[in-house]
Amino acid sequence: MAIRISGALRLFAAALMLAFMLATGMAVFSLMELRVGGPLSEQRTQADILLADILPPPLYLVESLLVAHRGATEPAKAQQHAETLASLRAGYDARDTYWRTVDLAPDIRANLDRSDVEVKKFWRIVDQQYLPALRAGDVAGMNASIVVLTEAYSAHRAVVDELAVQATASAEAIVTKANKTSQMIFILLAAASAVMLAVVIGGLLLLRAKVVTPILSMTNYMGQLADGNYEKQVPHQGRRDEIGDMARSVGIFREAVLERRAAREQQQEDDARSVVEAERRTAEIAAEAKSRDQVVAALDAGLKGLASGDLRHRIDITFPPEFETLRVNFNDSLQVLEETIAQVIEGAGAVEGGAHEISSAADDLSRRTERQAAGLEQTAAALDEVTATMRQTAHNASDTQVAVTQGRQTVENSSVVASQAVEAMKRIDNSSREIGLIIGVIDEIAFQTNLLALNAGVEAARAGDAGRGFAVVAQEVRALAQRSAEAAKEIKTLVAESSSSVQSGVGLVAKVGEALIEVVSQFSHIDGLVQAMAQASKEQATGLSEINTAINEMDQVTQQNAAMVEQTTAASHNLTRESLNLGNLVKRFQINGQASPAVRHANPVHAAQDSIERRVRPGTQAPARPALRSIGNTALKADEWEEF
Repeated sequence: MAIRISGALRLFAAALMLAFMLATGMAVFSLMELRVGGPLSEQRTQADILLADILPPPLYLVESLLVAHRGATEPAKAQQHAETLASLRAGYDARDTYWRTVDLAPDIRANLDRSDVEVKKFWRIVDQQYLPALRAGDVAGMNASIVVLTEAYSAHRAVVDELAVQATASAEAIVTKANKTSQMIFILLAAASAVMLAVVIGGLLLLRAKVVTPILSMTNYMGQLADGNYEKQVPHQGRRDEIGDMARSVGIFREAVLERRAAREQQQEDDARSVVEAERRTAEIAAEAKSRDQVVAALDAGLKGLASGDLRHRIDITFPPEFETLRVNFNDSLQVLEETIAQVIEGAGAVEGGAHEISSAADDLSRRTERQAAGLEQTAAALDEVTATMRQTAHNASDTQVAVTQGRQTVENSSVVASQAVEAMKRIDNSSREIGLIIGVIDEIAFQTNLLALNAGVEAARAGDAGRGFAVVAQEVRALAQRSAEAAKEIKTLVAESSSSVQSGVGLVAKVGEALIEVVSQFSHIDGLVQAMAQASKEQATGLSEINTAINEMDQVTQQNAAMVEQTTAASHNLTRESLNLGNLVKRFQINGQASPAVRHANPVHAAQDSIERRVRPGTQAPARPALRSIGNTALKADEWEEF
């Protein structure tokens, strides 16, 4: 169903106002539900009150005092009551810390500070009097401390009662203020809704006056134009908006229609004058038609002869003056065409002979190019293998160089190790000498000990029975000294032999070091030779790679030449066929003094082929060709390809 613009605007206005009223109603409903004292706020308040009625408040010491009383009556649960008091104290400290960060009224803040003083006094009594008595199981001490705790609790209770009154009054003031704020917001929302509704209605009325009404008037005017009434001027052409543009477009359409109607009337007048002129021209055309028929008949006879291939026909009758030039031009054209066809017949014979020669030469060139391409392909394959071998040789030379370098480093390290071994054996020799000196000292000490033991034995013998035990000890010491002397002599002998062996080893290691130095020198020489071999192999591989690249490029060029020769061969065969077709076509024409089209003239291609056969024929040696020299990458001089 089609909807007009005015109806669409009314529907849009109704939908807009309905949506606006729904949005306003939802906003008002939400404010009423969420306002202080509303249903949701009342439910939250009731939940807070129920929670406060169920749980003891952390800032109120009534539960702490109750636990203290239970501790005095249940000494067996002293640890449990102490932990409960600690938990209650932690809860108080947490809530006290929280309320110190909240912005409260000054009188409430002052009473909270007063309450905190009494609470700290309460907990101080708990720490100093009650808990020690609780842990000690002192019931009398606990009862005495409970009396003091009750006094502190009473002072705390008085402050809490004042705080409850103040908090209740503050809450009622907050509720009153919230209700006033909600009423103000509701009033502002209603005012804003009324203003927005007025703006929407005013905008719609303005839109109807400025848009809908002019569009309706333009619709009525265009209906009049459709009925054929073009006398009235187009309304709203002076406006500078889209409606004015539409009105000016309708005005242009109206002017075009008026101009077309005037042109149609002028055309009718011109048609009436044309009828008279046409009758006059008909008589003239009838007279001209008779003479034209004569001309057409003569031209028809000439064209039929031309169509049959007879180029000897000429028009001999006289044409009217206006067609005489046509007769002369027709005869001249046939004369020129006859001469041209005669030359074409002669040229067709020459083209046919030349085409045969080109075809034969192209076939020979194709076979030679294929053989050369095959040879270059084999050469490229052989060079690829040689290049791969040289690359492997260069790689092996590089590996050999690495191995020689590693061997030289190993020998150099061995030389260093040999030098270190010489130094170590020299140090061992020095240590052996020092050990010999120490053993000499030990031998001297053993000798002195033997003398002392001998003197001790003599003195013990003089002492009689009293020195008998000492004499036994002296005898053992003397025997021990003798064994020490003998062991020292044996060690001295071994050290001497070891020193001799060490000196011999030093000499041998020194010789090994000299031999290693000589080996390092030989390895350096071998390393240089291997480096030279590796460098030469790399250069040869590079040269072969360049040659291989050149051969590959020559192979590609030869392949391209072979393809071009094949194309040339195909073209020459096509030329032969076309020359035969041309000869058959020109045989249809009849000319004066016609000659046989089979006459063939000398062909430059045939002459060139004869020249090639004279230059290279069996039994004769071709002149020596100069060595190929690269120009660019793989290009050769033109004279080197002359025989090819």
